[in-house]
Amino acid sequence: MHNEGDLLKLLAAGDEHAYRELFRRHWDNVYSVALVLTKSVELAEDMVQDVFLKIWQKRDQFTKIEKFEDYLFIMARNHIYTELKKKTKDDQFKEQVHQYFDSGINNTDIQLLTKEAQLQINKAIEQLTPQQQLVYRMSREQELSHEEIAEKLNISRNTVRNHIVQSLKQIREYLHENTSGAVLVLCLLKIFFENV
Repeated sequence: MHNEGDLLKLLAAGDEHAYRELFRRHWDNVYSVALVLTKSVELAEDMVQDVFLKIWQKRDQFTKIEKFEDYLFIMARNHIYTELKKKTKDDQFKEQVHQYFDSGINNTDIQLLTKEAQLQINKAIEQLTPQQQLVYRMSREQELSHEEIAEKLNISRNTVRNHIVQSLKQIREYLHENTSGAVLVLCLLKIFFENV
């Protein structure tokens, strides 16, 4: 058994055995995150294959990588997020995701991750100015349109839109700074699907 640094050097040189060993060591983490987010065994398996294919294609870069696990997670997160964004045009998929977040899932790990994600989102919202919080909550929790919020608060529709855009930017920045791993992905996905 090689240590990970040796495996990365071998991978960079095109060693397929090193590639297979890294796949064996890390596929479960990537698969778990993909499964939590897609709720589909088939889709999760496809995403794992895609991520590791990218690893092979970029293998010459791995002599410079210090922590493969961090690099792999970022690559997996970006790939999964990109693939899910493509699916937002599919109304059936959007409905499944909404149901997934709203359902009482029996899997304790998934429940804990989802609960932690919501807790972090709430903390992020609390960092907004009072006006941003009000507009954001009216939009997301009361599901009011920009026009309805503008009318109720006696402000322009553009001001409402600016508050929402700025709020989302600050929420994402807070989440990136204060969360990581599957919780961060769940937060971003939840925020994203609340805005589709």
